[in-house]
Amino acid sequence: MKKYKMLFLILILSGFLGGCSVEKIQREKKRQVEFTVVPEMELTEPVKKILEERKKAPFRVSFSDQQYTYIIIGYGAQKYAGYRIRVKELYESDNAIFIKTEFQGPKGGYEQERETFPYLVVKIEYTDKNVIFSEG
Repeated sequence: MKKYKMLFLILILSGFLGGCSVEKIQREKKRQVEFTVVPEMELTEPVKKILEERKKAPFRVSFSDQQYTYIIIGYGAQKYAGYRIRVKELYESDNAIFIKTEFQGPKGGYEQERETFPYLVVKIEYTDKNVIFSEG
């Protein structure tokens, strides 16, 4: 019985000493974030790889290199061309980056079916903060 008590005590202590923590995401806007929409011809190889691997299904991902953080949003396979993705808001709080986008359907004149994979790549100054995505 003493073995089990000792094992239980060790497990509890290791949980406390393991450094696990939960940080509450602060939503209060501290500042707007300057960004650049990256055209296809300027995509880096790691970004191209992400797009190719994930393009068929909707996805949201951020990726950082030594200089920039890339925010990549894909809307999966679509039947028509002409979709647009607009950045409605991009701001920073104390501990996160928030991006809100809008997916706009094709305007008239796109009746011919042609599979496309609409995506948006946004480049911001390097950050190690979490990126929080929303639509609307």
